[in-house]
Amino acid sequence: MAESYRVTFEPHGRGRLPDSVVVKVPSQNASSRAASRITRCYELETGFYNNVQSLVKVNSPRCLHVWFDAHDDDFVLILEDIVDGTQGDQIAGATVEQAQASIDELVQLHAPLWNSSQLDSLGWMPRHTFESSQGTRDLLQSVFDGFATRFEAMVSAEVLELGAQLVRNIDGYDRAYPSNETIVHRDFRLDNLLFTQTATGIQVKVVDWQTASISAGLTDVAYFVGASFNPEQRREVEVELVQRYHDGLVHHGVSISWSDVWDQYRLFATSGYIMAVVASMLVKQTDRGDAMFAAMANRHGQQMIDLETLSLFR
Repeated sequence: MAESYRVTFEPHGRGRLPDSVVVKVPSQNASSRAASRITRCYELETGFYNNVQSLVKVNSPRCLHVWFDAHDDDFVLILEDIVDGTQGDQIAGATVEQAQASIDELVQLHAPLWNSSQLDSLGWMPRHTFESSQGTRDLLQSVFDGFATRFEAMVSAEVLELGAQLVRNIDGYDRAYPSNETIVHRDFRLDNLLFTQTATGIQVKVVDWQTASISAGLTDVAYFVGASFNPEQRREVEVELVQRYHDGLVHHGVSISWSDVWDQYRLFATSGYIMAVVASMLVKQTDRGDAMFAAMANRHGQQMIDLETLSLFR
């Protein structure tokens, strides 16, 4: 949805500037640029750095400059360059240590504003309601047939059939949403995480806040876990990771039961499948992008099947 450049400054002439920064600007692709207007992603990311970053404790790049023009849907972000960070690989998947560190960052993102009255002051952020999600439901229904055709050879028949059932019953998914809400990333996956090995363990920096919104925190958890492992690996680690998230929330004073957390995790396996379908049909098509979206669809689809997610729809 955007272009990111590393800008390196000449030595001895940069004054108080760092050695390098990352500059993020609008996409040069017409389709991605059109999609950005529909999704408001430039407004949301600049708004996160302007108004939300200071309210949460998640580890994200320091923002050195932010500018957004609503009329032209234009923006510039100048961010700290995480020079020693290694980007996660969505296709290869996560190690258990990376996943644990990432879950800890989700606690730092979600806990500070969990059911907080401060959320009401962020009226520019999308907020999940049954009515507000109508556009996503319509979009999913309009693009799914094209997705199924394009990915027929890359996504299993069982997962594509699950997608058809999801499309037919999508209203029930949004009706099943829980009432708890907080700030969510909504695209919390390995490609948007930068990992640095330190003396005390793995440090994570979370980037790409173009989809930030107000919704249920477990959407990020289910999305991350489902996308980060193949089905066999996920089955081995998911209970431990979701328990780690629950323990972290409770430690930070959030009151929520384990059964509610687990049922929400099961329900929100759907979020990754929807993202794989919709995003793949909106953004610029690349070979790696198709491989990534196919992996997401297969992994989240199997996650939904294993967890009997459709049975939670209302």
